[in-house]
Amino acid sequence: MPEPELAVLRDSIHRRGTIDVTGAAAVVEEYLGGVLHDAGAPGNDAARRWARDRLRLFMVVSWGNWFGVLERLPREYPTLRAEWRELLGAPSRYGPEYLVAWWWHLQPTMFQPLVATQLREMSAPLRDGVANILKDGGDFEGRLVDWASFGAA
Repeated sequence: MPEPELAVLRDSIHRRGTIDVTGAAAVVEEYLGGVLHDAGAPGNDAARRWARDRLRLFMVVSWGNWFGVLERLPREYPTLRAEWRELLGAPSRYGPEYLVAWWWHLQPTMFQPLVATQLREMSAPLRDGVANILKDGGDFEGRLVDWASFGAA
């Protein structure tokens, strides 16, 4: 990332206001609704819980790579890393909407398109996962992520 873009990112981080969890929640819910519809499970609450849980897992695993950019901001990085770890450490409190909102909050013009791309790429695995669990009898609860064993991160 060129230095001018890093300066814009740094400035955006310093000017952060209130995090838009409500807007992110609307995006996540609409997204999950589409995934569940495509998987043949609209209105299935257990499938929704599983898809939210798995979406969070996908975000935790893949979005950590974006910290490579943030590491180039040595003064801001420790605070940002601590914020991210707090979000990851409380999965029952901070669902996928918080993870989306946090990245958006850093620099909307940079991270909103990245989040959108990642959500598109995660659609097929989520849809297929829901469909496969339905075919296997629908035990969504038994396939939730064990966040404590995962290290909550």
